[in-house]
Amino acid sequence: MFEISIRVLRRDLMFGCAVLGMSTIGVRAMTDDSTVLAPCPQTPNCVCSDESPSSRQYIAPFVSQMSEGTPDSLDARGLLAAIAAYMESRSEFRIVTQSDDSLQIEARSRLLGFVDDIEMRVRGNRVVVRSASRVGYSDLGKNRRRLESIRQAMIAQGLVQPDKP
Repeated sequence: MFEISIRVLRRDLMFGCAVLGMSTIGVRAMTDDSTVLAPCPQTPNCVCSDESPSSRQYIAPFVSQMSEGTPDSLDARGLLAAIAAYMESRSEFRIVTQSDDSLQIEARSRLLGFVDDIEMRVRGNRVVVRSASRVGYSDLGKNRRRLESIRQAMIAQGLVQPDKP
């Protein structure tokens, strides 16, 4: 009974989004321009490092811990590789594409199976991030919590600078 109810809820949510004319905002919305991430839509289901810091959709990039004598981009590439390894070890993530400078991931929710798209790109000593839900209006903060969880895992490994109070 519970399984059927979840299937019906998932179908109704996706159908409702189609009726409202909402399009997917995931991987297809990501830009091929390596210097910028796609902007978030006006809906509260996306966070991005390229948004204005005053925006509710802004999330700070991951700033790598600098190794003495290591060029910034090499250090950030190592951070990106560590993030990819972390994601590969978790069943909720599927790496779609990976290069030295970028990473595109699908994250699937456990209960309803909704897919969110995550994009990460190396920029100097930082990894800029974007995470967006493919369907629905609100993600109830899931994209932000997921990225902050990844940030905390990288801080614990000594790869990312801790947040400043």
